[in-house]
Amino acid sequence: MKRILLATLLTLSLNGFSQSKYFIAFTNKSNSTYSTENPSDFLSPTAISRRERQGISVTTQDLPVNQQYIDAVIKQGAMVKYPLKWFNGVVAEIPSSAVTTAILGLDFVASVSQIFDPAKQGTPLSEFDFGAAYQSKSTDTDRFSYGSAAQQIKMLNGHILHNQGFTGKGMTIAVLDAGFRNVNTLTAFDSLRNSQRLLGTKDFVNPAANIYLQHSHGTVVLSTMAGLIPNTLVGTAPHASYWLIRTEDTNSEQLIEEYNWAAGAEFADSVGADVINSSLGYTTFDVTSQNHTYAELDGNTAPSTKAANIAAQKGMVVVISAGNDGDSPWRYISAPADATGVLTVGATTSTGQPASFSSVGPSADGRIKPDIAAMGVNTAVQNIDGSIGTTNGTSLSAPVISGLVACLWQAHNSYTATEIVEQIKANASQSQLPNNTLGYGLPNFGTALSTNNMENSSAAGLRIYPNPFDTTITLTLPNATNKLVSVTVVSVNGQRLVSQVKNASNGLVELILPKELSSGLYLINVTYDTVKLSTKALKL
Repeated sequence: MKRILLATLLTLSLNGFSQSKYFIAFTNKSNSTYSTENPSDFLSPTAISRRERQGISVTTQDLPVNQQYIDAVIKQGAMVKYPLKWFNGVVAEIPSSAVTTAILGLDFVASVSQIFDPAKQGTPLSEFDFGAAYQSKSTDTDRFSYGSAAQQIKMLNGHILHNQGFTGKGMTIAVLDAGFRNVNTLTAFDSLRNSQRLLGTKDFVNPAANIYLQHSHGTVVLSTMAGLIPNTLVGTAPHASYWLIRTEDTNSEQLIEEYNWAAGAEFADSVGADVINSSLGYTTFDVTSQNHTYAELDGNTAPSTKAANIAAQKGMVVVISAGNDGDSPWRYISAPADATGVLTVGATTSTGQPASFSSVGPSADGRIKPDIAAMGVNTAVQNIDGSIGTTNGTSLSAPVISGLVACLWQAHNSYTATEIVEQIKANASQSQLPNNTLGYGLPNFGTALSTNNMENSSAAGLRIYPNPFDTTITLTLPNATNKLVSVTVVSVNGQRLVSQVKNASNGLVELILPKELSSGLYLINVTYDTVKLSTKALKL
């Protein structure tokens, strides 16, 4: 049946029902009708609030693509599918080389790149293989009786978060995936629907499609977070709110899906999501010229990786599955798992042993990957037929983490996204000796909940933005206004890289760091009077 469907789709595409698609990059956002002074014109109140809480400025990168430019390429014969403000361009169908030439002749067009070839479709996304469910009882003191999901939650001490009342309430998770078949009817999501925490859907593959009739992958992924069937299956964030976003074309594997991913991440940002979960990864494509080499997995090359970095800069925690190539010749993580500012999640067994299939690091530029790990072997899920079963993959270990990230952030709502990420890594089983199999290891969300070293800095008023940073950082120190402040920047191996004394004029200290400073995590130490404070910052 699958082969017949694929053949039909291929025939339709060759007969002209699907055209070549391109990314048209623009040179600027000049003469925009939008302004960074009025972000409510293009960002939701929750998106603005998330930025304000973390000291993240709205920049021209956030401005929508110039509509005059979009109209001009349409006039030349292109059919625009969607704009990409972070990349400043549009994804469009272009019917002929003559139209491409005409578009390239526009003075505001930087480039036109083919990202989808309809003649090359041929790699459908496979379905999950399911095993039998198993029962694991919770204690009488647990808030939830987790049923089959007990081990995957309790091995990370996620139940401690839940028992303290942190179940994701008030947090929003955006799920970027391939389809969410039957989420509108399945029992596991009754609570999600009835309490109106299913905030909406968005389809960047085919906006006319019914997202609830598409692939099952997103459904299974969602069940590990949002599922709520007492005594049977309880997810890691059973009371969070969710956006369901389709970015993956299950009938092929082409570069356009990375641009869909970028569009999905932009959308998640604009509607105010706190966490992005993506159980998707990209290395090879049906069009071989699009393939990524290992050298390209350097944290800043693949389109989806670039988008993931930007999403993290906007103040979201971005959780990415490491990939399932650990026992294949490729072995390594995929894009966007190589991104610098994300939590890349590997897979383990129920006893914490590495899963053989879990992709490994390092990234091409030598960073530890994956960042952490969770149970991805015999993970409890709900299938699209309503049955409870188990299945394997980093596609499941990532959402197990995403849900608990939302719960931890609910508990520590004054933290920035970067602080949440670093808190999780610092409280993981291999935090002192990370490796490229499990990263920093299995997080302990119980100790992450109780650890308050970051709160000490916040209580004293120390904040840093932007975080992640490029070359300039600003420290806010309202308790040190107009005082001389000593600031040092130290690498993770203890090397002092920058040492300056600054006047905290109006409680602000600006540091311009060397451009040659390599990407990675740095410790920022601040001293004034008898006060000593520290915080962490990520260099892109």
